[in-house]
Amino acid sequence: MKNAENKITAVLKSSGFAWLLIIESFVMGWAAFFSGFCAENISVDGIWLPNFDNVASARDISIIFAVVIIGLCCIVMAVIGKMYNVLKTTAMLFVGLFSVMVSSTPELYVSLDTGVVLAFVILLCVALLYSTYLAPQQTRRIFLIYFLIACGILFDYSFLPFIFVFFIGMNQMRCFSLRTFLAALIGLITPVWILWGFGLLNLHEFVIPDPLYVYKWFLAKEGFDTFICVGFAMVIGLILGVCNLMKTIAFNARNRAFTGVWSVMGIICGILCFIDFTNIWAYVPLLYICVAYQAALFMRLFEHYRSYIVILIILILYIGFFVWNLTV
Repeated sequence: MKNAENKITAVLKSSGFAWLLIIESFVMGWAAFFSGFCAENISVDGIWLPNFDNVASARDISIIFAVVIIGLCCIVMAVIGKMYNVLKTTAMLFVGLFSVMVSSTPELYVSLDTGVVLAFVILLCVALLYSTYLAPQQTRRIFLIYFLIACGILFDYSFLPFIFVFFIGMNQMRCFSLRTFLAALIGLITPVWILWGFGLLNLHEFVIPDPLYVYKWFLAKEGFDTFICVGFAMVIGLILGVCNLMKTIAFNARNRAFTGVWSVMGIICGILCFIDFTNIWAYVPLLYICVAYQAALFMRLFEHYRSYIVILIILILYIGFFVWNLTV
């Protein structure tokens, strides 16, 4: 590459540029809020407890909760990148790309909903899962992973598929055993048992969610701009994931396992976006995290093959999607 291209690559990988993207995303989110963009309840009803949309129904309070949780997601992503060092010099780019991608979909940014909460919980679970690599004795951490997922299931069924995702992850971390399996089962039962024991949960009040509600919201909105953002994310994630696979095969077992977790997570999120079409917003932020991981990894692995062009295209696309979402 030419000297100018090396400088562009260095800027894209820098912490300063990542912070610029994070600040820009927060500005984009608040711009959507003050421009009058209003996201209605876009998630299905809760199973036993009220959905996250109903936790903060006031518009001013809702955006504060959403921004705080997205900020916490960025912090956890940065910690994972620094502690486990798979992405190395592109760890902060991982955070920056996610922040821009999630702000391109104002529905997720201007109000609290299941999507950002799910992304935050799964990030915490991934951090815990990474710490169990070759350590099947870490049953407490496995218990905590499934305890967090079970708490989420009480509010929204979109947490359910991740029970199986983390069983796959446990196998990748080489920590799957009878003890960790039992710890996972106890973690799933504990939240329901506690709430039922204190009389806060009536097992007969189980509610089957009505996904048709969200479908009606679609028809009322008369726009499918969000699906364009999600569709591009799926295509980008698939292409970059396949490209990265050629290189990650040469990784050591530890880094292959860590990268494999995000690869499986991304595939599952993509499938869920199709299968659970009417509840797509619950999976979009986590899908963006998986795509951002693949993009940052691609930048690291193909640095000398002008990978900076791909990163710039992604940024331009999603900033453009943000403008489009506000104007349609």
